[in-house]
Amino acid sequence: MSRLIVKNIPPKLTTERLRKHFEQKGAPPGTITDIKIAYKRDGTCRQFAFIGFKTSKEAATARDWFDRTFIESARINVMIVEGAKDAPTPRPNKRRRLTNEDDNSSKPGDTPVLDDSAMETIQRTSRLFLRNLAFSCTDNDLLALFRPFGEIAQAHIPLDPVSKQSKGLAYVTFVQPSSALAAYEGLDKKSFQGRLLHILPAVERKGGPEALDTGDIFLSIKGERKAKRNATAGREFNWSMLYMNSDAVVSSIADRLSIPKADILNPESSNAAVKLALAETHVIQETKSYLESQGVILSSFSSRGRSDTILLVKNIPYGTSADQIRELFEVHGKLSRVIVPPAGTMAVVEFEHAVDANKAFRAVAYRRLGNSVIYLEKGPLGMFQEASEDTGRPTATITSGLAPVTIAEQDMSDEEDISLSAGSTLFVKNLSFSTTTERLKQVFRNLPDFAFARIQTKPDPKRSAISGAEAPRLSMGYGFVGFKTVEGAKRALKGMEGFTLDGHTLHVKFAGRGTEEDASKDKETAKSRTTKMIVKNVPFEATKKDIRELFGAHGQLKSVRLPKRFDARSRGFAFLEFVTRHEAENAYAALRHTHLLGRHLVLEWAEEAEQDLDALRQKAGVGYGGGIALPGKRRKFHMDDGEDEEAG
Repeated sequence: MSRLIVKNIPPKLTTERLRKHFEQKGAPPGTITDIKIAYKRDGTCRQFAFIGFKTSKEAATARDWFDRTFIESARINVMIVEGAKDAPTPRPNKRRRLTNEDDNSSKPGDTPVLDDSAMETIQRTSRLFLRNLAFSCTDNDLLALFRPFGEIAQAHIPLDPVSKQSKGLAYVTFVQPSSALAAYEGLDKKSFQGRLLHILPAVERKGGPEALDTGDIFLSIKGERKAKRNATAGREFNWSMLYMNSDAVVSSIADRLSIPKADILNPESSNAAVKLALAETHVIQETKSYLESQGVILSSFSSRGRSDTILLVKNIPYGTSADQIRELFEVHGKLSRVIVPPAGTMAVVEFEHAVDANKAFRAVAYRRLGNSVIYLEKGPLGMFQEASEDTGRPTATITSGLAPVTIAEQDMSDEEDISLSAGSTLFVKNLSFSTTTERLKQVFRNLPDFAFARIQTKPDPKRSAISGAEAPRLSMGYGFVGFKTVEGAKRALKGMEGFTLDGHTLHVKFAGRGTEEDASKDKETAKSRTTKMIVKNVPFEATKKDIRELFGAHGQLKSVRLPKRFDARSRGFAFLEFVTRHEAENAYAALRHTHLLGRHLVLEWAEEAEQDLDALRQKAGVGYGGGIALPGKRRKFHMDDGEDEEAG
């Protein structure tokens, strides 16, 4: 439980005074979600109050810290609120209060019993309405709470359109009605983030796909399919992260080379598909380089987690500018940044609030732009290196005859034009919550090769943003300090470990992200110690000549094998062997996002013969007991060994 009861408080204590006592300097950190002082009907205080915290750990720490402390001249008692099931049963000999109520009358704290109408509503909609949520609650918190009951289709927290703060309400939609019923019975009137959660059956969403079944009879089949497709646009897609429109790729290459597109897509040519794949590879490489220059971490594209504020805009026509993308999305909410690579075949859009990004996703997905249809996909988690500092920076757009480019305006600070080495960032924790970024910079600024210092912050849930001013933020108690070289970071780690700043002893170590990236690179290098490669998802129309021309442009091939069926058709995969490992790595890095005849080529490293032999031996060992005799098997009797032992 994350809710505390504070007893023996002063009769004239106010909510502000109680909050100030639990947030005093030196107290353990914690997010207070609710404070409620109990009063009688005549308005006098009952001398106890309830305080809710975001997590049970924060509540337990606050109980141990504040129990038997004094507020004014009263010593308070702090305890964790017990649930209704854990409450002690009343004594049998206790006198009962005389009332006119029936003995079977229910109390507000009893287990909820679904009536027929509520059960019918939940079974029809699979949707729940949540009330009394903490204002700091997020969609991810709701997903973590309700996911054990079943697959969730959507979790939505409405925000105030002006302050962008939570209203304390939410909607959770399950895939199966049984999951919604189980969640209702298991979580209604239970403590969540220091508040008692109140769950009600929710009606169908207006304009949802369910309404199409009983909608206008004159709705065409095409319109019905379009409405259903837009309604389910928020789900994950199986496209490549760097998917590009083939026509946009050809237009970009033809415009740069000042040649007509017919020269690239010549129907009389035997390798038009290979030319298109090579052009796409070139554009993808250029796009990846540009995204890296804008602070995008390309290794994050392989992660399964998705960001709630970043959208990847794909399949856009060539020549689309950043202004067009901004006009398309800014009507749905405030944008943090818009990035359009030089090729103009895709874009990255980041919103300040997740609710605006979800609204834009449903509104813009499959919308026509020029002669193409927009594909949207949520960006990966951790896509930007400086996501917290880059938020809100304006972007300037430069449009030329070749390509539209967005150039982010750089702050005139110490971090400008600084290239940091890998593994040269330090992670500093146990910072005082009163320590600012400027204070941290003052401490590390005089060290050699110093580059930047920042403290990680989060929005302040207790103070709303003032129009025209920056939203207030709270320190999270840790930060990052970057250096130009690894040697400078090592010297700083050795010298600043145990340093006292604002009354707190600093704990310094290398940042984990660089270590993870180095480990992933080492793992990738270890896998690529072979010159053999497996290419999956090969189109059935592709020939061995197409494969050789496509991969031969990035390295010299030793052999190409394209297995076929009994009817001489391709089986959909190929085996390649390069002359050197370096050429194989170049081809792998360049073609891992390439499409051939509309299919995304999936590249994997093949195992060497020695590794295959070891795998067969290991498999045989498992099947035959790994050297241990299996029960029920007849064992061999070696006469020679026995004779030698007797002779010895």
